[in-house]
Amino acid sequence: MITIKAILCSDMGLVRQNNEDMILLNGELYRDESLTTEFNIDDNSRFTAIVADGMGGHEGGEFASELATQAFDEHLSSLPANLSSQQVIEQTKQWAVKTHDMINQKGIELPQYMGMGTTFVGMFSYEGKVFSINIGDSRLYRYRETILKQISQDHSMRNLTGDMTQKSNLIYNSLGAGESVFADVEDMSDKILPDDQYIICSDGLSDMLSDDEIDSILDNGGLTPELIDAAKRAGGKDNVSVISLHFLP
Repeated sequence: MITIKAILCSDMGLVRQNNEDMILLNGELYRDESLTTEFNIDDNSRFTAIVADGMGGHEGGEFASELATQAFDEHLSSLPANLSSQQVIEQTKQWAVKTHDMINQKGIELPQYMGMGTTFVGMFSYEGKVFSINIGDSRLYRYRETILKQISQDHSMRNLTGDMTQKSNLIYNSLGAGESVFADVEDMSDKILPDDQYIICSDGLSDMLSDDEIDSILDNGGLTPELIDAAKRAGGKDNVSVISLHFLP
């Protein structure tokens, strides 16, 4: 039995007029909300902790991030029992392709949503195993013994080319808003240690604060609320959504 303390917040920021981010935690969707909760996972548990950062302008991005998080909740709930880790990974990668096509099709059926898409990052469990998933440039960090490490890889042109003059939000992989998609999915079960903290965030955090600044806030006992506040003090130019997961010792 593992106990996890989760703290989440989704905030519009200081510049945008709407919030295109969506958080999925254990079957519930959150936007413009905060929550602190604890839950247990065992060999029968399935939990979700996802941040989706929608793209496509007012309503389009909101719709895409909601479609993706709802679809993933249904995907995890419908997985049959007794799958191997590799089977979970493969079925989740297939889910990404199907969801990508679904979001693009919605854009064709509803022209006001044409071109909408969303990033998608987070952690989930299946029968006691914990997995990570990443599509796009929202981020998953691990904070262990005062050291912050980015676990996910940004699917951005800046990261792909190494050209730091590229716009930070120019991405080549997303659910919707493109011809194809791929998902990075990994079984992290053997890599998680007691007292580890994981930070799942949209780029409204990582574009406003450097990794060193995030690390410093965590070093001083700050968590989701303090990270959100710091991003807003730095300008709050985008929606900012953060989940912190503490695997209690």
